[in-house]
Amino acid sequence: MNVLLSKEPLYPVFQPLLHLRTGQFFGYEALLRSSTHQSPEFLFRKARSEGHLYELDTLSMKKAIEVYFTNVTSIHHAVLLFINVFPSTLLNPAFLSFISGDLFGSWNNRIVLEISEANEEDKMWEIRLLGQKIRELRQHGFLIALDDVGSGAASLKKIVEYEPDIVKLDRYFGKQLSSLPNKQKLVSLFVQYCQDQTQLVLEGIEEPEDLSVALALGVPVGQGFLLGHPEPLLATQKRR
Repeated sequence: MNVLLSKEPLYPVFQPLLHLRTGQFFGYEALLRSSTHQSPEFLFRKARSEGHLYELDTLSMKKAIEVYFTNVTSIHHAVLLFINVFPSTLLNPAFLSFISGDLFGSWNNRIVLEISEANEEDKMWEIRLLGQKIRELRQHGFLIALDDVGSGAASLKKIVEYEPDIVKLDRYFGKQLSSLPNKQKLVSLFVQYCQDQTQLVLEGIEEPEDLSVALALGVPVGQGFLLGHPEPLLATQKRR
């Protein structure tokens, strides 16, 4: 194993996603943290530069799954677990074996693979094999989410081509939503588009007035510091 991965004390934290109308939990997004306070961005950037991105990505997934589903009986009856994954990880020949292992058990249908929008991986989306990989993951029971939708020019094309189960609108649209009518118009369009077969999540909800507008626009699910910070699992349970 790479020195970065073997020596870095890594652990997951979990940020809640809530049904905005009821306040009930829709899921938790797992995020990687380090006890040495290295930022996740630094860790993944370093792993990429050293050729160990797949190792770190799957290690992050492994830690999140182990912690979450070990405690799942006391966590709202296993609401969805969102796990970030890079397109290059999905395309790695070893990934299918990884997700078929004992680690996942019978939890596949409670796991959302949230495909990350990394600038370094833009070209990965043009590889036809990616669509096949996503179909295989669905056959294994996983749900598919597109992350940071609206932050890149190709986001709408990806929604059409990959038909995700969940669309996560970039936090840009959640911030200052109450004061920017143009954002409200776009969020409303996404609400209308997603209302039939796709679940919409609005990220970046940090102020009560933005939450109120999101509710008025019909946004079903939200995520952001106002609704809950990323915390270790035990901390999220104690707040309940």
